[in-house]
Amino acid sequence: MQTSKLHYPENESVIQNELNSVFREWSSAIGKSFPNERTSDDMVLDGFYPYYSKQKCKILFVGRESLGLTGDNYIDLLHHLYTSEKAIGDKTLNQHRFHALMFYITYGLNNDYCHWNDIPMATEIADTFATEQGISFAFMNLSKLSNDSTDWEADWNLIDGFVEAFNDSPINYFAKQIDTICPDIILTMNLESRLKALGEINVIEYGECASYYTLQTTDKEYLLIDLYHFSAIKPQQSCYYDPILQGIKKFKMLNSED
Repeated sequence: MQTSKLHYPENESVIQNELNSVFREWSSAIGKSFPNERTSDDMVLDGFYPYYSKQKCKILFVGRESLGLTGDNYIDLLHHLYTSEKAIGDKTLNQHRFHALMFYITYGLNNDYCHWNDIPMATEIADTFATEQGISFAFMNLSKLSNDSTDWEADWNLIDGFVEAFNDSPINYFAKQIDTICPDIILTMNLESRLKALGEINVIEYGECASYYTLQTTDKEYLLIDLYHFSAIKPQQSCYYDPILQGIKKFKMLNSED
């Protein structure tokens, strides 16, 4: 279990230290054994990239599980792949739908909700990623245990086993991580009924491509939009980007009625 070694601006170093404290507390709070003889040392830590707090729209993406990263730090590793390699495995960043889509969405929401066709390619956006001049975002997986099998289908037994290991904890560490990161919007990847692990979920509206919720934690209420998984072969503009923009409008309308 490795904490991040990235260089953060001073104000974000404070946030990262708080997040590291959450992870240390989390790893020691396990109520029962993890599946498959996993231990807290196997946890894959995640969080946010440098200059996340400087974004106009601070986005937290929530996935399911990491792949082949047991004990690593997700943010450090992906930062290197995004900025130095501009590739994930044998695919360029542009070709990797899961990662490219996070770049496109973050760029659009932080550039005046620009038209989809005006968003640059992911490799171009990556030139200034996690710098004062570029975009940045936060990312967490529901499970902090890595799927290390050769079958890249979601290991729901492992994912659910991680969540259930903390069922008896008086503290919701998923919510505590979210409150530490403090996003403006949370975008989840087809988690559906498992969203309840994050905190108190209330429906705004169900939709075909996206469902809109509020997530209530101890500290704050957030807009949460549950979308198709980002690796799904779906039209990126009509099934992801446009529904997100619509959801932001719905949430603003909801607040204006209070």
